[in-house]
Amino acid sequence: MIATVFFLERQKIMHLFLSPHFDDAVLSCGSLIRQLVENNEAVAVRTVMGRKIGSMSIPTTPIIERLHARWGIAADARIEEDEQAVKSLGADPQRMTVWPDCIYRTSRQGAPLYPTEESLFGEIHPEDEAARLIPTIVLPAQEVIHVLYAPLGVGQHVDHLIVRDWALELKKQNPALAVKFYEEYPYSETGSAVDRALEYYKEREIRLEMETVTLNEAQVEAKIQAIAHYRSQISTFWENDEAMRQAVRQFLLRAGGTTPVERCWRAAAGR
Repeated sequence: MIATVFFLERQKIMHLFLSPHFDDAVLSCGSLIRQLVENNEAVAVRTVMGRKIGSMSIPTTPIIERLHARWGIAADARIEEDEQAVKSLGADPQRMTVWPDCIYRTSRQGAPLYPTEESLFGEIHPEDEAARLIPTIVLPAQEVIHVLYAPLGVGQHVDHLIVRDWALELKKQNPALAVKFYEEYPYSETGSAVDRALEYYKEREIRLEMETVTLNEAQVEAKIQAIAHYRSQISTFWENDEAMRQAVRQFLLRAGGTTPVERCWRAAAGR
């Protein structure tokens, strides 16, 4: 009996959400996370670009100056915001500590790789070591993942693309792994953004199947309350908390018609 219990603990099945930054997974699928937790599933949200900034020598660039001024908090305070948000949904907040957000990454010569807002979207810098190394990481052997969730690539943010490519590589290495790509909100509010993201998969003959997750009122409210923990990020997308609440509700309803939903795209078996 003891051996059986030990085996089950080591083989714990979980839903792992890969979040490029401190907020992406909650913004995009906070209600799904809450629904899984309510169904007694073990859920973890792992921020990939989760290195602390305090000990780093960071470049002076327009994008860093503008974002730090807008946030009104120290950059590392975003870690606490994320922990509060993820825990409010009942999930386990985790972070990887090697790579920071792309705005802080530099070349070997110390030059900023992404110094402007325009540079954050589209082409990954050829000297970005995160883009080269992250897709080579394998998941820890003690983690048996039931479903892996990663960004679809909506909005074309370079960090989202890097994490997307990592998930695709993990799927390639283990075809039996269930991988689902979530539509990044609020980038997904732009009409053609999702279609543009899907083109990447079509060009590579990777078949995705859309899955719609129907939400109840409590799950919608849980997502809204979780997003509210990201005090530094509200002004980036909305005028105030009430505008956020309305926008999130309207988007979830618009995606589902008469019922609020969140959408994921499941990689077909073998891809």
